[in-house]
Amino acid sequence: MPIAFPRARHGAHFALALLLSATISFPALAVDTGGGDQPAVATPPPAAHHTTAKPSMMAPKVHLISINDARKLIAKSDWPGAIALLRKIVVQQPKNADALNLLGYSLRQHGEMVEAESWYLKALKLKPGHLGANEYLGELYVLTGHMDKAKARLAAIAKICGNTNCEEYKDLDKAISAKG
Repeated sequence: MPIAFPRARHGAHFALALLLSATISFPALAVDTGGGDQPAVATPPPAAHHTTAKPSMMAPKVHLISINDARKLIAKSDWPGAIALLRKIVVQQPKNADALNLLGYSLRQHGEMVEAESWYLKALKLKPGHLGANEYLGELYVLTGHMDKAKARLAAIAKICGNTNCEEYKDLDKAISAKG
C-alpha cells in the first residue's frame, strides 16, 4: 500500500527524489587505493562528451597582477615601473582602493601632483575610511600648499582612528607641523 503524504510535503519528496536521481546519474570520483605500499590516488571522473558552451564563448582566464609586485617596485623607488604596473592593476581591479592609493602615491613621488590627487580621491570615493589614502592625500596637500585641505585630512584620520595615536595621524601631523 503506498504511503500518502500531505500535499505540502509532496514537493519536498519530489525534490529529494530528483536530487537522488541526479546524484546517481553523475559519475563518482573513483579512488585507486594503489594496492600494496603505493599511496591512494584520486582519479577524476571521465570527461564529458558534450559541452553546451562553445570554446570561443567561454570566458578567458585572466591572470590578476599582484599588488605586491608594485610594492616591491615602490620599495626600490622605481616610480616609472610602479606607475606602469599599477596602471595595469587598476584597469584589472578598478575597485581596489589599495591599488588606487598606491598609484596616487607613486605619481606623487614622481612629481605628478594633479594626477596623483585624482587617484587618491578615487580611492577615497570607494573607501572613505582608507587611512593610507587620507594620509597621502594630506601629504600631497602639504606639498602643494593647501594646508586647510591637509588639516581636513588630518581631522578625518583622527575620526577614523578614534584617536590621535595612529601612525597615519602622526605622520601627517608631522608633515603639517614641518610646513607650518
